[in-house]
Amino acid sequence: MTTEVPGRTTGRRRRPPLLPLAALVLLSAVAACSDSGKQADTVPSASPTRAAIGPRDLVGAWESAQPGSNTTLAYRFTEEGKYKYVGLLSYPMGAEGTYELTHIAEGTYEASADALTLRPRSATVTRKNPENPEQDYTNSPAPVDTQHYQWTIADRKLSLIRQDGTKFVFTPVSP
Repeated sequence: MTTEVPGRTTGRRRRPPLLPLAALVLLSAVAACSDSGKQADTVPSASPTRAAIGPRDLVGAWESAQPGSNTTLAYRFTEEGKYKYVGLLSYPMGAEGTYELTHIAEGTYEASADALTLRPRSATVTRKNPENPEQDYTNSPAPVDTQHYQWTIADRKLSLIRQDGTKFVFTPVSP
């Protein structure tokens, strides 16, 4: 595909607008928790067919990566009420390489039977664009806004629903 400019055609490909995809990564607030020095991952304890019964069911690592998607989101929740989130947007840019946008946040969480509040203490964004490397950045500060979700676990899937109705579905990461 070529980009048409009045009076000429260039050989550069049109790229999908990055703002909506970047906003997904930056605003989704999916978190993978600090493990406080522990190395073992825990798989959430929800049974395959029952809904979550309490905040302890959140503990563990969760990932959302759809086949064919350029976005992966992951959270880790600890028993101590901490979380860490990693969001990665990545897509090939032909011979130039791969575009990557990574959002990392960590902080504390509070969960009740159906409400989840994430309070990030720190958040950063890193961008790598092989077509425009002079504007790349590493660990640039990102907003640390409190986020609110409704949550459920059913059939070994964690669903997080933002107040605007956007739903994210995660599966447990095997140890």
